[in-house]
Amino acid sequence: MDGAALTVRSFLTPARILVPKLVVSRDGWKAKADERKRKLKSSRVRVRDLEVSRGRWQERAQAAERRVAEGQEQLEQARRELDAARNSAERLRDELKKSSRPHR
Repeated sequence: MDGAALTVRSFLTPARILVPKLVVSRDGWKAKADERKRKLKSSRVRVRDLEVSRGRWQERAQAAERRVAEGQEQLEQARRELDAARNSAERLRDELKKSSRPHR
């Protein structure tokens, strides 16, 4: 027996009792389906917003990493220049000491 072949007479429960119960059942699953759709849409919007936010944070983190790398490079350059200046100063001090010694 398929669903179309069923008649009201095949049920033992009278239609006056059966129909309201079926209506309540239908209304219940429709409400559940509507709630699921609402939650699904809300979740999709949240995922979309979080993906956008995550993308922004990734860009900010990458920019910060680039700035840190540039700062470290500048620091290393400044240290090399300082070492060169110290070596030059030391050499000049040595030359000054040699030239200021009395000749005998």
